[in-house]
Amino acid sequence: MRENTGTHEKEVIPIRLVQAVGALLLVTLLMVGYARLSDMPLIGTPKQVPVVSETSLEFIKQKNGSVSIFNNNGQEVINSRAGPYGFIVVVYNGFMSERKKKKIDINNPLKLIQYEDGRLTIVDESSSWDMHLNSFGSMNAAVFKELIK
Repeated sequence: MRENTGTHEKEVIPIRLVQAVGALLLVTLLMVGYARLSDMPLIGTPKQVPVVSETSLEFIKQKNGSVSIFNNNGQEVINSRAGPYGFIVVVYNGFMSERKKKKIDINNPLKLIQYEDGRLTIVDESSSWDMHLNSFGSMNAAVFKELIK
């Protein structure tokens, strides 16, 4: 008696699915190429508007785990433990994470910028990091809006 040693394996991924994914990738590349070559405006980026005001802030982590913000004169203006200022720690962790990735050891001040349309942005020029504060809700943005007056 002879056994059938040639087994017929089933396809794990159907060939039509692979072709469909390939076609989708090709269409996506063509659309992106057309958009870049035809100078289509970028969607989702804020319009360029004038800066209303700007200030420098220095963030320092305290021994008790809180984060303090100091103004240009070296005065502590906010501490994350006092009141509803926990968002300050989120901002601190954001730019410190970027600084660690880029191996930046200096503690340069950050710029807080208010634009004419009401947007608030905090920028770390040493690591090219920025955070649009309005994206995190009006209460969190209000914490920094107090600092720019």
